[in-house]
Amino acid sequence: MSETHVPPPTVLATRQYTLPQASCPACGRVELEVGEVEYGIENFGPVLMSVTSCRSCGFKHADVFSLSTHDPAVTSLKITSASDLKIRVVRGNTATIVVPELGVSVHPGQNNEGFISNVEGVLARIEDVARFLSSSLDGRRKQKADLVLRKAERARKGRLRLTLALKDPFGNSTIISPKARRRRMSTRELKNLRYGEHAIAAKKRS
Repeated sequence: MSETHVPPPTVLATRQYTLPQASCPACGRVELEVGEVEYGIENFGPVLMSVTSCRSCGFKHADVFSLSTHDPAVTSLKITSASDLKIRVVRGNTATIVVPELGVSVHPGQNNEGFISNVEGVLARIEDVARFLSSSLDGRRKQKADLVLRKAERARKGRLRLTLALKDPFGNSTIISPKARRRRMSTRELKNLRYGEHAIAAKKRS
């Protein structure tokens, strides 16, 4: 099956509403706006993309939630051609992004955002971080950031083969391609991931 035959996420529903009692974390204004889009993803299930925004200061926060239950999983993809850059990526806010060839691991933080993008978009996000670090660091750390930046730019032009992996303790992330490989994570792997202990505790309660 070629990538052209992989159906894109299907929009199942859209919703917009306000949170009249919620305060903006950036400016403190009371009342936030929420836009939601529910997508159907083949061989994965329904996914909810939510964007919370403040009309006053422009603050935005995006998140992605799977609406079905999944086991902790690692989903990986070998990026071997320029066409692979268009493959869709669904990253939940508990997932760690790993690109071994770049020496990059992007761990989820307290205000981490989920997103629906493609491989090229993921690489562009890594470039943005590397560019920021390059401008704010010096010495060997700056050299490392510059190397990551150069490699990510080459990969985004289809000139460097990479492996993209999403390690999600709640299984809310996936890569939409028949080339992608998905496997369940062990308890040992979970213990080494941020939010992994939360997933273990949730499983014990269920």
